[in-house]
Amino acid sequence: MLEQILAMCGAISIIGGAGAVIYKVVHPAFRFKNRVDLLEEHSQKDYRRLANLEEMQKQQNKCLAAMLNHQITGNGIENMKKIRDELLESIIEK
Repeated sequence: MLEQILAMCGAISIIGGAGAVIYKVVHPAFRFKNRVDLLEEHSQKDYRRLANLEEMQKQQNKCLAAMLNHQITGNGIENMKKIRDELLESIIEK
């Protein structure tokens, strides 16, 4: 009877030890995966923001070029109105 109880206790401690080892191996992997997922999400957001900033900079450069041409030649008002509308639309969308 005592041998059976000791055998059961030994089996329980072996299973518990194996479970602890498995937990210690698997748990960090899950934490690491969660961190990678979070970093990927942040990376995608940053990429979209940079693309939006690049598009806005292109619009601003077109506007500056139109203003320079107007200052030099004194005409091109219709082109400036068109660029203004594009710039305003771009600002409103973002």
